[in-house]
Amino acid sequence: TIGDFAFCGCSSLTSVTIPDSVTTIGVGAFCGCSSLKEFNGKYASEDGRCLIIDGTLTFFAPAGLTEYTIPDNVITIGTSTFASCSSLRSVTIGDSVTSIGEFAFADCSSLTRITIGDSVTTIGDSAFYGCTVELIVNCNIPSGSSSWSGAFSGSKLTYVTIGDSVTSIGKYAFRGCSSLRNVTIGDSVTSIGEFAFSDCSSLTRITIGDSVTTIGSSAFEGCSNLTSVTIPDSVTSIGYRAFVDCSSLRNVTIGDGVTSIGEFAFSDCSCLLEFNGKFASEDSRCLIVDGTLNSFAPAGLTEYAIPGSVTSIGYLAFYGCSSLTSVTIPDSVTTIGDSAFYGCSGLTSVYCKAITPPAGGSDMFSRNASGRKIYVPRKSVKAYKSAKGWSDYKSDIVRYEF
Repeated sequence: TIGDFAFCGCSSLTSVTIPDSVTTIGVGAFCGCSSLKEFNGKYASEDGRCLIIDGTLTFFAPAGLTEYTIPDNVITIGTSTFASCSSLRSVTIGDSVTSIGEFAFADCSSLTRITIGDSVTTIGDSAFYGCTVELIVNCNIPSGSSSWSGAFSGSKLTYVTIGDSVTSIGKYAFRGCSSLRNVTIGDSVTSIGEFAFSDCSSLTRITIGDSVTTIGSSAFEGCSNLTSVTIPDSVTSIGYRAFVDCSSLRNVTIGDGVTSIGEFAFSDCSCLLEFNGKFASEDSRCLIVDGTLNSFAPAGLTEYAIPGSVTSIGYLAFYGCSSLTSVTIPDSVTTIGDSAFYGCSGLTSVYCKAITPPAGGSDMFSRNASGRKIYVPRKSVKAYKSAKGWSDYKSDIVRYEF
């Protein structure tokens, strides 16, 4: 037996020979051995750079290496195996490897390129924490075990290419990768998980492959530098809050295959100028799904007349549109969802043309401008003031001749 941390921090150690009598090597036995160049004897790999115990690459000799290809007999890369190997710049993980342990490459500060083979099925939480990596992934990226821990969460990735053998990107996979600028998702990927790229604040370009069918809830939430998104025709559903708070987003194109768009999907996108493609209104300012105004593009507008094709205004549809001062609701609208105009802090005038008050949700006009007025048909004032949802604003309801 070699005990836990037995040679840890032996910074001048260059060579280790393991005798055949050894059956157990403890955790961290050779950690911090920055000058280590070779292992010999039992468990040593052919190139002398690793100890491989029952298929698991457990210890690594980093000295003098900038590039490394994982040996073909490795099935598992163990926890923290390559952690803090500061000179390592490039790693290739072959097709024999099926799992990568937690913190396996954490704080490899010079690591700029890693290629992951298509047999990997498990990537541990924070496996690449603190790495600055141009990443080429050819394996399915599993979901993180918690809302803050994904396979690459917290890493300093800059470029990611998802290879053509990948079919799924798990939830939280790249959450909080604040240095990530460019992502290309290959044509074999069918699903992007919840929060997969959320809070990637430097992301400016995303290419979504032609096989993706599902974009999960909050998948790109908080990507504050993303300026343009094209949803391919293969996508059928865009999840709740999928692009919320993408504050630089200007243009969105929706593919013909989309059948559902979750509530709040494009809310709080203050620079959004236009929607194109399926569900886009004629003026390109709204997404209208089965008569429901789902999302609104507010940039540059102070006044807006909702199209006559709208029968319902969705939950949080105009949330936070602070530059909007006036809105006209056509008589085609029969329902206004909860918080539909919540936080429209500049809104002073609402013109609602319907004779019969639309079914109103809670907080429809909360946190509008001080003194905001709601103008309704002259003969309907009493009905509005007593209607559910509207009665909360009865002191603001004013008769108007339309």
